[in-house]
Amino acid sequence: MNAIVQHDPERLPSLQSGGAVKAIVPQDFDGAWRIALAVCKAGMAPKGLETPEKAMVAIMHGMEVGMTPMASLQSIAVVNGRPTIWGDGAIGLVRGSGKLEWIKEKLTGDGENMAASCEVKRKGEADPTKATFSVADAKKANLWGKQGPWQQYPKRMLAMRARAFALRDAFADVLRGLGIAEEVQDTPQERPQAPKPPAPPAPPTQKIENQETIDAGTGEVIDDSQIVRETGEDIGAVMADGEFDAAAFFEEMETSFAAENSVEGVEERWTEFDPMAQFEGDESNQGIALAIKKRRLREIERASNEQE
Repeated sequence: MNAIVQHDPERLPSLQSGGAVKAIVPQDFDGAWRIALAVCKAGMAPKGLETPEKAMVAIMHGMEVGMTPMASLQSIAVVNGRPTIWGDGAIGLVRGSGKLEWIKEKLTGDGENMAASCEVKRKGEADPTKATFSVADAKKANLWGKQGPWQQYPKRMLAMRARAFALRDAFADVLRGLGIAEEVQDTPQERPQAPKPPAPPAPPTQKIENQETIDAGTGEVIDDSQIVRETGEDIGAVMADGEFDAAAFFEEMETSFAAENSVEGVEERWTEFDPMAQFEGDESNQGIALAIKKRRLREIERASNEQE
């Protein structure tokens, strides 16, 4: 006979909290893409990183300096086309590296004589590294009184500029070439444009006054959609205000791949878009293109296995 166990209400089992929450760290391009896509779809991507492509690049840059994906999205910013890290994120990296012995920041003077200084001592080095940035320096760089943070938080901006100089000088190996956002955003740079893809040759056509298109060979009226299908002008038609739009290029490529249900079809579309030549020398965008292709090939493979 089974015994009935009586529980003492005053001796309930104790609850234990879970272990430390660990960040999800992607192991490949596809993993980084999935995180970036989820963040963007949730509407939680920071300003300037609203597309999965931009968010993915930020995650990859952050991981190169030891950040987790979510910390990367909060600390990495693209300024003047260059990946940078916010000043608070930079000091966090330096502190976390274990190479910082101490840091001293202070603001001296008032008004036009105000100056910020930052002094950092790296472990193993005899002398500290010191950097200063004064109102006179800000005026020389046309920053003092500049609309935005320089008007709202002038003391903070002086301090961040001094910090940027000191950290970059003493801990270049920790920052891995990442600029400090507060410094880079005050240095206007002309963003180089991606090379425009060569347009495929179009059959001879001419426009008449009523905007209809006439085939020069037959003299028949044809619609613009037919011209697009025959000439392939829809491929790579991703120009915005004269500047190549990489995000639109990837979106168009994804849509094209989605319409293909075979490996051969995807490979054919890949050849038409030719992203490796389009982004020659740009490993980040080449990696994104490869991730899009691999994802579609896996979807096709899964669908084929399910049918079998």
